[in-house]
Amino acid sequence: MLRVVLDTNVLITGFKDDYSYQKQIINEAIAGNLDAFANHETLRENSFILKKLIKDQGYQKELDRFLRQVNIVQNKRRVHLVSDPEDNKILESALEAKADFLITEDKALLELKRVQNVKIIEPADFWVIYQESTGNDPWKKWVSFVSGDKV
Repeated sequence: MLRVVLDTNVLITGFKDDYSYQKQIINEAIAGNLDAFANHETLRENSFILKKLIKDQGYQKELDRFLRQVNIVQNKRRVHLVSDPEDNKILESALEAKADFLITEDKALLELKRVQNVKIIEPADFWVIYQESTGNDPWKKWVSFVSGDKV
């Protein structure tokens, strides 16, 4: 199972737009198909921010389910690769979790592309990789359909 760390910006966008890549990723974590990780402090901050932004009770329940699914890591190592301490904290969590991906929309983090074994990637790019890895690649399904192959 893929191990991921979702930046706060991904969570905010995901809970605002049901049809976004961000929301699809969150749904996969809730379903137990992705292992999501965060440090305790970031998780607490995410919970606080999102509860202020989300007024819909249905979304609140989804948020609670997501937050209960997240695995807690303790950031033991410090990194200083970008200027924003919050971005460094997210990166530390990804390293501690031995995450496969840090999914973010943050330009400074995205410029790093990879730190150790952690790929730093945008939600849309992650979704394509994830779909291919699970055999749900929509393009392959479309090509199979058009060519008359069984899907």
